[in-house]
Amino acid sequence: MQYNTQRPKLLISEYGRIIQNMAREAAKIEDREQRNATAKVIIELMSQASPAFKSIEEYKHKLWDHLIMISDFKLVVDSPYPFPERTSVVVKSDVPLPYPKHKIRHRHYGRNLETLVAKAKDMDEEKRRGLAPVVANYMKLVYANWNKETVSDESIRQDLELISGGLLQLDKNITLDNPVAAAPQRPMGYVPPRKPFNKGNFKKNRPFNSNGPGNNNRFIKRKKSF
Repeated sequence: MQYNTQRPKLLISEYGRIIQNMAREAAKIEDREQRNATAKVIIELMSQASPAFKSIEEYKHKLWDHLIMISDFKLVVDSPYPFPERTSVVVKSDVPLPYPKHKIRHRHYGRNLETLVAKAKDMDEEKRRGLAPVVANYMKLVYANWNKETVSDESIRQDLELISGGLLQLDKNITLDNPVAAAPQRPMGYVPPRKPFNKGNFKKNRPFNSNGPGNNNRFIKRKKSF
């Protein structure tokens, strides 16, 4: 079983490990146009953390910087902003997330999959072909996290085609990654709770000691029997 301590370091926890994995998968796409299109989709997913600010220029700049950072600076895209420097960043968001009202059709894949499929509708066939492996690896990862078990590539391939209405199709010669669902971990310094101490039960179950300090009968001389 693989623990989070054995996985690559989560650089910006605000976006989670799945988004970080998607950014690093996008960096492996050889075609530059496909990489750019995939990067824009990931930016859209990242903006869900603070949707109220997605139209603010400074916030969009931050998203592109963070995308490059969580890819370990390996994602080369035509960003509308200068390439960020390799620095450690601590991100804190004080904006509360709105409660989603839209019903998720495929709960084990999550809402982000629906966002990815919606973005694929505006892409040409070549860009969708490059996006399909990224989405499929994402589906396999979230499936493992949801069900705590692996799923075959063929099942993911069929689900991807069904959910996207045929827009995203995965080539049969592509082998997906095999993610391992993270086991629940106890926080650092965790101490299991102790049972409450009951004095009444302690006295009740305490063995009798004839020589104990509370036994005054030890000073009474017993009469000899004749």
